[in-house]
Amino acid sequence: MASLIKSGNKFYIQFYNKTKQPKQKQIPTGCTSKTAARKVLHRVEAEYVTGEFDPWKKVVQSEPLYNLLSEIIELYIEEKSYTSWSKTTIHSNGKLFKKISRIIGHYQLSELTIEPFNEFINADKKAHATRVGYKAKLSGFLNWAISNGYFQIDTPIVLKINSTSSTQENNINYFTKDDIETFTTYISGVVTKDLETGNQTNRFNAMWLVDFIHWQRLSGMRLSETLNLRAGDINTQTWEITIGNDHFVTKSKKKQILPIESVDPLKEIARKKLAECSSDHDRLFGHSCRRHTNRLFNKYLKKALPKKTYLNIHSLRHTCCIELLRAGVPIYTVQRWLRHADVKTTQRYADLLNMDISEEVGKVFNQQNIQKRLLSRY
Repeated sequence: MASLIKSGNKFYIQFYNKTKQPKQKQIPTGCTSKTAARKVLHRVEAEYVTGEFDPWKKVVQSEPLYNLLSEIIELYIEEKSYTSWSKTTIHSNGKLFKKISRIIGHYQLSELTIEPFNEFINADKKAHATRVGYKAKLSGFLNWAISNGYFQIDTPIVLKINSTSSTQENNINYFTKDDIETFTTYISGVVTKDLETGNQTNRFNAMWLVDFIHWQRLSGMRLSETLNLRAGDINTQTWEITIGNDHFVTKSKKKQILPIESVDPLKEIARKKLAECSSDHDRLFGHSCRRHTNRLFNKYLKKALPKKTYLNIHSLRHTCCIELLRAGVPIYTVQRWLRHADVKTTQRYADLLNMDISEEVGKVFNQQNIQKRLLSRY
């Protein structure tokens, strides 16, 4: 009866009837999204069957297809799930945008401004990192909606995060050396006992979590980077770790190198885990399930450090940065080790330490005996 065709970046409905002149008739849908164009197609076909619409006499009515923000959000989820989102992304983004729809989906498209989106980002007591993630996802949604002509916002599209540097610093949580020792000792003790009683087996047990904690603390790698690390990503000749492969894209969208040749504890863990791998494609820690790793980590954390349940796996990355800076490693070296895109990110950790500037400067100049030289002049 009718088909959907694309010309340029717009979709058209093409009707065919050999008794009409011309035999083919194209009707503009006004849509750049295939999902939206299909809905127009189904509506027009239904009207054509009942005789309410004749493409050779009329054109598609230009009344808006959507009135509420929630309708556009639903369309966005549907299209992205069909075209570009992975299964994991469908779950996480779908959950987020359904929440957005519940809270601000009642707004009329004709009266929409940027304010509801900023209010959503800054509502409640969200962590700074959470707000940054929400901002990125909402920016993608707004660009998609406006480029497809679903609505227009008269005010400048500027999503803002209402937080200060002190707020960000307060969200930097890290383990002390004693915390790490207590945590790993507790896990080792529980697993050893469970192996004796049969609650855990030699093949399936949580002892790998001890190596994982030390790896995260020493390497400063992100959780997704470690879980997607494969045996073939570690070059045992040069002891360089390639972060990012054909199956995993890093945060910077580029492959990154982490040199561990002089870091003996990391090399020791790497040798141990590589010995357990049967091929270069095996994951270094056996699996890539974030949910399983987080649940297991939190389970033992609540028992080992009941007063520090606010800590999480990412806190181990913070711990790495804090320990290096506290040991006097130059900030630019720490930036390269953690692969921060901007040294300002690393600077946040240095500011948090509240280092004694006088003491650090004194260590340098006191060794040069400048005071003795000055006194010798008198």
